[in-house]
Amino acid sequence: MVLMSLLHFTRPSLTLFTLSAVQHGNIKVVTETFPRQMAATRHFQLGAPRGFSITAQGTHVVFLRSDHGRDAVNSLWLFDVAANVERKLADPRELLADSNDIPDAERARRERMRETTSGITSYSLDDAGSHLAFALAGQLYAVTVQTGAVNQLAVPGPIIDPQVSPDGQFIAWSDGKDVFTADFDGSNARALTSETASNVAWGLADFIAAEEFGRMRGMWWSPQSDALLVERVDETNVETWWISDPANPHLPPREQRYPQCGTTNANVSLFLISLDGSSREISWDNNAYEYLVSVSWQEGRAPLVTVANRSQTEFIVNIIEDHALRTVHAISDPEFVEVISGQPKWVGNELLTVQDNRLTDTREIHIGERCISPIGLQVMSVIDATETHVDVIATTNAVDRAVMRIGHDGTVHSFTEHGLASATNEVQTSQGALRVVVQSKLLTHERSYALWRDGMPIHFFDSNAEKPSVEPTVINLKTGSHNVNTAVLFPSDHVMGSKRLPVLLRPYGGPHGAQVLNGATNYAEDQWFADQGFVVIIADGRGTPGRGPLWDHSIYKNFVEPVLDDQQEAIRDVAREFPDDVDASRVGITGWSFGGYLAALAVLKRPDIFHVAVAGAPVTDWKLYDTAYTERYLGHPDDNQDVYRSHSLLELSGELQRPLLLIHGLADDNVVAAHTLQLSSHLLAHKGTHSVLPLSGVTHMTPQEVVLENLALQTVGFFKQHLQ
Repeated sequence: MVLMSLLHFTRPSLTLFTLSAVQHGNIKVVTETFPRQMAATRHFQLGAPRGFSITAQGTHVVFLRSDHGRDAVNSLWLFDVAANVERKLADPRELLADSNDIPDAERARRERMRETTSGITSYSLDDAGSHLAFALAGQLYAVTVQTGAVNQLAVPGPIIDPQVSPDGQFIAWSDGKDVFTADFDGSNARALTSETASNVAWGLADFIAAEEFGRMRGMWWSPQSDALLVERVDETNVETWWISDPANPHLPPREQRYPQCGTTNANVSLFLISLDGSSREISWDNNAYEYLVSVSWQEGRAPLVTVANRSQTEFIVNIIEDHALRTVHAISDPEFVEVISGQPKWVGNELLTVQDNRLTDTREIHIGERCISPIGLQVMSVIDATETHVDVIATTNAVDRAVMRIGHDGTVHSFTEHGLASATNEVQTSQGALRVVVQSKLLTHERSYALWRDGMPIHFFDSNAEKPSVEPTVINLKTGSHNVNTAVLFPSDHVMGSKRLPVLLRPYGGPHGAQVLNGATNYAEDQWFADQGFVVIIADGRGTPGRGPLWDHSIYKNFVEPVLDDQQEAIRDVAREFPDDVDASRVGITGWSFGGYLAALAVLKRPDIFHVAVAGAPVTDWKLYDTAYTERYLGHPDDNQDVYRSHSLLELSGELQRPLLLIHGLADDNVVAAHTLQLSSHLLAHKGTHSVLPLSGVTHMTPQEVVLENLALQTVGFFKQHLQ
């Protein structure tokens, strides 16, 4: 039985694009297409508050927000809890003309973070929340929170990822090469490192840590503010790639050290550097454990350093003793271990970790050797922990993300439900326990940003984000033999039973990429595509997150059969559920990145099911992708040649029987354009008719409004041409 709630309207003729409208008196003025609105608002994220921090006494909340829903320049804001007033602390346009002239290392860091905004994109606070620092166009700014005084500091730059010491007395930063510190007022600036070798950088996260492990930082203050743990990255032996802009041949290509699958990784090491200038290396067996996964340094405890072997079957948690690491915990899996943010950490004298239990198919919270979370609750990340409880983001159904509290006694309390949620650490004050909770709900199509006291909202932060001009109507199904979470969207004006529509699949389909989620804006673009005359299907098949360890591991060394089977079964079951509305003889599929790989794979491997594809930034040969991601799931290419051969679209290039459009940004430094260009060459050699749309100057992200809008229109036009 499927529960449906569909609106029925008389069906007009379909047009290529949907226009939003504004009412002026008795005249309705057509303004723009939905794709242009989506592009201009950066998928409706501009203008929304973000990056919340609560000061230690609970008197203020610091956050970032741009001035309106089409403003990509973030300002720094302060909320006075007692006065219940939000005020702007720092406006980049007043401090410094907003500029894209940012350091190359900072630009690369933002690319790894998928940061598409400018202005103040991050900041650092001391423990008390009274001293703050941020970088703007390579310059360093310091803010005294209580007074609101903002000062530009004349220190050596460019400034990348400045970090205020816990006591607020100092600021540390990297210039892309070395690490520097200065007093909070900018005086006594000095270099803590003095690197002379090429291709070596201090204080920044290495490419693999940032791109695949979610670690964006490369230095950590001691709780006493007298020393720093600093990452040193030596890329000397990493392959050199060149990213060029063919549309501007007068510009030189950009050099990039890219750790291609099967090749040498960067040599990563860790140093403890005191403010007095003394330094010592923290040694471990770098050959056995190539990856520095995480570092944390809690008050009164030895720093925790987690390292992993290259195959990522072993994650070793260590403490620093003298000049070396000593193992305090090990997590292993015969296939791979996933990185879960927020852990490990000390809870009293015991270690908090997140571990997979294959017997119960549950990702669990452990305190020491004891599991405290219930069977079936999948922990996605750890927010914070005390000696009585652990706060986490978790799910029981894969479509929601709830803020939950798990007591050390096993009790579970959910602060949120029916949607996507995140939260800051809880700050204990004399006025109660404060935290910021962000929620996004599909049921109401609303997003909220609230300060909570003792579990109840006391202030809702203003959001300038626009609402989509398209409001989706989503039908949720379980499809296939694996009960895949599947979302189905019909055109808003479709009368059920009136006409069988062609199918358009819009999956991601890979690890870390859930799309069937109960978020407010998750399906707006999908609804727009449906409104162009398609039944849109999104299926989160095996390998996508939130269903448990066995689900995650079901695609180990096999991105092909399980992934394609789940998409195929979704089409079959949706067609069975709506036989008078779904035409499974006309099926298109489109996706980006892994979804682009899946789209191209579908028409190459199963042309009897998938009839046309648009593949954006697809991985076409996994040997061209990075070490950590690819080898985690497919193994090392030297030991798994057959696996890589069976996953390569180049090997299938002679099988193309269906229309295929390949789209790729020529400046992409994650999935480089060589993927599409090589596939195109192979297809041409086998007389495989296809189209290629190169995007000059576009990276793996596509923030340009015109590009995003026209990509949507081109995609729809391609499907209309071949399916209708």
